[in-house]
Amino acid sequence: MYFIAIIAVVLVGIGLVDGETHFPPVPFNEACISQGFSSSHTAVDIASYGGKRINLYAIWDGTVTGVCNGAGDFDQSRCGDCGNSIDITHNTVRVRYCHLTANSIRVSPGQRIVRAQNLGLMGTSGLSTGVHLHIIVTEINGGQRRDIRSRLGLNGWNSC
Repeated sequence: MYFIAIIAVVLVGIGLVDGETHFPPVPFNEACISQGFSSSHTAVDIASYGGKRINLYAIWDGTVTGVCNGAGDFDQSRCGDCGNSIDITHNTVRVRYCHLTANSIRVSPGQRIVRAQNLGLMGTSGLSTGVHLHIIVTEINGGQRRDIRSRLGLNGWNSC
C-alpha cells in the first residue's frame, strides 16, 4: 500500500516530453513564471513565491560543463550578468541555470548528474531584479535558444 502511494507522488513531479522524461527545475507549487521567452529575452524566468530561496533541480541526466560561484546578491563582477551559474549538457541541449545563491551550488565541472538531483538554491546574483531562476536552453547543434516551457510542458504554470 505504501509502495503504490510513493510511486504516485514521484510520478506527479516527473513528466514525459518527446519520449524523454524530465523533472521540473523547481517545485510546481513553489514557483511561477515571472518572465517568458521572447525575441528580446531568450530564456525563461521562474520566481519563487515570496522571494524564498528554494531548491533547484536538474531537468535531465547530464554532465556539468561549467560552474561559476561566489558572487553575492546583485554582484556582476565575479560571474557576469548570469551570476552564480551551472551549465549542464543534456543530450542535444545545453542548459544554463543562472542567479543561484552564493556557495549553494552542489555540483562541479565534469560531474555526471541525474534527473531531479539538487543543484543549489535559487538566488539573485548577477544582473538580477530579485530572487528567481533564469534558465537558458540552447541546442548544441546550431546554437538556437529554445523556450523551456514548451520543451518541458510548463505552459500551464502560473504567471507571477
